[in-house]
Formats: sequence, C-alpha cells, structure tokens
Amino acid sequence: MFKDYYNILCISHDAGAEEVKKAYRKLAMKFHPDLNRDDPQSVEYFRDITEAYGVLIDGSKRKRYDKDRLRGFEREDVYRDIFDRPDFREVFDDLPIKGEWLERLLSASRLIVYEALVHGGSPRDVLKRSLVKLAANGATKFFHSVMDIHEEIRIPETISSSGGYITIEYRPGFSRRRIRVSIPQGIKSGATLRINGMGRKNLANKSGDLYLHVDIEPS
Repeated sequence: MFKDYYNILCISHDAGAEEVKKAYRKLAMKFHPDLNRDDPQSVEYFRDITEAYGVLIDGSKRKRYDKDRLRGFEREDVYRDIFDRPDFREVFDDLPIKGEWLERLLSASRLIVYEALVHGGSPRDVLKRSLVKLAANGATKFFHSVMDIHEEIRIPETISSSGGYITIEYRPGFSRRRIRVSIPQGIKSGATLRINGMGRKNLANKSGDLYLHVDIEPS
C-alpha cells in the first residue's frame, strides 16, 4: 500500500536530514502512545511516523522511495536499521526521556520494541511474545544482534596500501567515543575489521563488538 512519507512527517520533498529529524521529534512527542493512552489511534500514528522517518533519513531508502513510490518497505526492517545506526538514533536524544532508560529500551530490549511497534497488543502480550522469541533465537545470537555496532569507514589509499592507523569517532551509547584503529597492509574495499568489546554495553557491563566496513578513498 502506498504511503506518502513526506505527508506523514509534514515536510517538503526537498527537506534535509535535520528537517526530517526535527519533524519526527515533534510528531513523536505528539503521538507517543504513553502520552496518548486515551487515543488508540496514536499507536498506529506513532508506527507510521517512525517508519516514515526511517525511510527518509536513510539516503539509499529515500532514493529508492523517490524513484518508485509504489515499492513498499518492511516496517520491521526500517525499525531495525534505525536502531542499528547510531546517527539515525540521534533523533531520540532531545526527547524528554532519561538517557539510560532509552538506551536500555532501544538496545537491550530491542526485540520487545519490535514486538510493540510492529505487532502491538497489551504490554503483557508483547512481553510474552518477546520472551518466547528470545528463548527460540538463543541468548548469544540475540546479544550480538543488539550489542554489536556496524560503522562504515573511508580509508585513504596510501594507508590501505602500506598499513597504518586512523582515528574514528562513533557512538556506542549516548556519548561519542574516539578510538585509534590499526589498518592492516593491503586492505581492500569491502573488507570488515572487527574490534572486540567496543560495541554497546548492557546493564551487566558486557559489551558487544564493533564492525568497521571498509571503503578505500582514492588518492
């Protein structure tokens, strides 16, 4: 079914990323289910604006959508990509919700968020379905799907050919982190560097891993 994501977020077709984020924040506060418990339609509105944000903030999805409005997106895939990308998740930073609670909700309890946003139902039903899926998927697999971070990095051709170090910034939580990364000699575009223990950290102080997806920048 065709959805006009621009109309849903009340923005123009040439709106930039910051305008998309601003529009989403405004509507998220207006239609958040916890703030509109007497209006059952607010849940579906909240799902729609989150889906619209997830498509229009993602350059590749937006390009595909603008090219063919009739091709739909899987709502759960859109939500997953929002949660996986720290730069997309920044939209939640200015909402009046405690940072540690939001981090736990979007990371450690991501499966529960999916169930609530995608399938809905009472809190008891959502929790029950989530626990069943968690047990079925396996705790280790779920932990890494939630706590691992994937980032794209561009490496100068001179460093990729001879090896060396680069400094990157990323967001493992609600604050940014800067680290120095060792680049092996002869690394190619499409390669992935895994840095153990540098992903998100859960309440038990256990961390996931950081995956850096390499693109070589021509000199």
